[in-house]
Amino acid sequence: MFSNTDIITQFFTVAIIHLFAVMSPGPDFVVIAKQSIRQGRRIAIYTALGIGTGILIHISYCLIGIGFFASKSTYALETIKILGAFYLIYIGISTIIVKNKLEINKKNKTKTNVSFYSSFTLGFLTNILNPKATLFFLSLYSVIIKPDTTFLVQAIYGIWMAIVTALWFCFLSIILTNEIILKTFHKFSDRISLVLGFILIIFGIRLLFSNII
Repeated sequence: MFSNTDIITQFFTVAIIHLFAVMSPGPDFVVIAKQSIRQGRRIAIYTALGIGTGILIHISYCLIGIGFFASKSTYALETIKILGAFYLIYIGISTIIVKNKLEINKKNKTKTNVSFYSSFTLGFLTNILNPKATLFFLSLYSVIIKPDTTFLVQAIYGIWMAIVTALWFCFLSIILTNEIILKTFHKFSDRISLVLGFILIIFGIRLLFSNII
């Protein structure tokens, strides 16, 4: 029988593995960097909340069993991979094309017409269309989390990971929009946007031609 000690041990294992995974640079990190530098703190935080919410989608299909089907379906994973790859390439190209400079005021806000919905959706789609995130959670829920772990406990794990993800990227948004850092970035904003755009395109191309199965 699964004891409370087993649950605590399993929780810390899941928490540590997830923390290392979320802190490793990837598409989510690059998107947050782009939003922080080009759009400012508020928009970057909205994007971070979208990324955190995206985690709940991964958790949901793991909990209801669709994750098992997806892990066995080459077609499903290939579809996610292709959609995710083209979405990253699209974001990268958009980042390179848009050349507007940041206008920073004393309150560390950026004059922008970007809405909560569009910035939240950007983070959300970037996360849920990342097949490596899909495989990460499928592996986590099939290997690390034991089959006899109750549905409630598994759901709590998922909510924890979603909150930690959102908090991590909100923290990055605050760090990257620090007044001193942001003013430094502002001097090279076009160059930085160009680099971030190319990184996203490279992520997309590598993903498109990668074998994730």
